[in-house]
Amino acid sequence: MDAMTAPAILAELLEARGLTVTNQDDGALTVTNPLHPLVGEVVTDQGGRYLTDYGYEIGEHGDEPATADRVAFLLGLPRSFPHRTQCRRAAR
Repeated sequence: MDAMTAPAILAELLEARGLTVTNQDDGALTVTNPLHPLVGEVVTDQGGRYLTDYGYEIGEHGDEPATADRVAFLLGLPRSFPHRTQCRRAAR
């Protein structure tokens, strides 16, 4: 996967989970819970790894779906997402 497209894929997956995503000029993603706009996180891409604003590694390139799940959990979204059901049906 091209390193330039990995954050764009992550942003798309975060939006699919119902989060609000804003791309920053420096390539960072500002992610917020639309139900609680003060609950948010800044996710940066550093060396093929995704880091939170506090410096915690939350995922890596190539594993954007799991990274998006972790960010959604961190921001308080429910565990069941509509995309999972759709993906399971498509896999069958």
